[in-house]
Amino acid sequence: MRFSLGVVIAVCLACGAVAAPFAYGPYGGAPTAETVVVSWSSDTPLPARVEYGTLSEYDVSGTLSEMLDVPLDDSSTLKIVSVTLSTLAPNTTYVYRVVLLAQDGEVESPLGRFVTAPPPGQTIRFAVVSDTQWQWEGDNRLEVVGDAIAQDETSFDFILHAGDIVESPATTYWDHWFASFGDMLLKAPFIPVLGNHENSHRSYYENFTLPPGGGKNDERWWALHWGDVVVVGLDSTNLKVADYIAQQEWARFHLSGSEPHKFVVFHYPVFSSDAFHGDGYSYDVIFHPIFVETGVDIVFNGHAHNYERIERDGVVYLVVGGGGAVPRALADTLVEGSIVATEGYNFYTSVTASASGIDVDVISVAQASDDIFVPTDGHLLDAFSLSDADVSSTSAASWSLILVALLGAVIAGLLLVRALK
Repeated sequence: MRFSLGVVIAVCLACGAVAAPFAYGPYGGAPTAETVVVSWSSDTPLPARVEYGTLSEYDVSGTLSEMLDVPLDDSSTLKIVSVTLSTLAPNTTYVYRVVLLAQDGEVESPLGRFVTAPPPGQTIRFAVVSDTQWQWEGDNRLEVVGDAIAQDETSFDFILHAGDIVESPATTYWDHWFASFGDMLLKAPFIPVLGNHENSHRSYYENFTLPPGGGKNDERWWALHWGDVVVVGLDSTNLKVADYIAQQEWARFHLSGSEPHKFVVFHYPVFSSDAFHGDGYSYDVIFHPIFVETGVDIVFNGHAHNYERIERDGVVYLVVGGGGAVPRALADTLVEGSIVATEGYNFYTSVTASASGIDVDVISVAQASDDIFVPTDGHLLDAFSLSDADVSSTSAASWSLILVALLGAVIAGLLLVRALK
């Protein structure tokens, strides 16, 4: 299995669940080259102190040289406390902990880790998970998936989630989710997109600080520019026509930059062979031509609780809805362009983007069904590489898709006019 026990972070993560009186976290979000947001929640509101420093310094001295005092804000109604650590050094690995200042003494969290954004030319590594949701009884499948990611030997820059984080955005479900993924959240900043189960609820926006974006709270869709990588997160749930038009413009702008590796993540699949959900959400008209036009490498989708790799017009679509929810069946006939399709597993995805290309491993965590949950040895469900020569670019064959994109924009505009009448 892809485990490493030889580094200090892995040892700290092995300390187990976050100590009481922490309710959620701590965890990182919205990383940049010079800042990161650290968030947490305690059972009782308390003043706190964030201690942090570079991993290299901590390895030598065992101490954290920087501190940020966080006084108790009696006026805040939010359950989550979020603070920004600033003036950080780019391309640097940091460790941190949150210290709660209780009346009967200080309570330290386990160590967390984050890296700041690198300049171009550096290798980027990240994980992707989706459809964690909830299981009603038996083994805590979410915790098993989260622990597998936490113990992966790869030092991830960030962790993406393609939506359906919880079954419902009620406190009971969030409590269970944060308890299950506590160790994973210490490994790297967490960057999700909305799924239909979050229902764009205020708790989603309160719990997570996301990269700069648009829509509700400027967080309904976002873009992360990270060295040679750009990741665009979109919202495919409960939207008006105007929101789709805004996201088309957002995606085209942020995917037209100089980054050689381009990724997109959103919930509903553009293409899928899922027996129940399928695809049919019209994203092949709304978004796919833009992805072809701008040379997107990989699109990550969830919603379907299985794994599938599909290639259309030079864009690779990965359906990765295996984060803990009960897996579901694939249809007898696979969609056009389906290369690998696997059902019956919980899993996560590991991505490495470097100067030579992109490497993807889809890592099994357990064989699963409604009644069965058997952890695996971490064998790969799929592994593939995209070299620089494979990176898609606009060609004569893709101009028809650009015309389809223009047609899609016209249709969306007509729908908007009709909606305004």
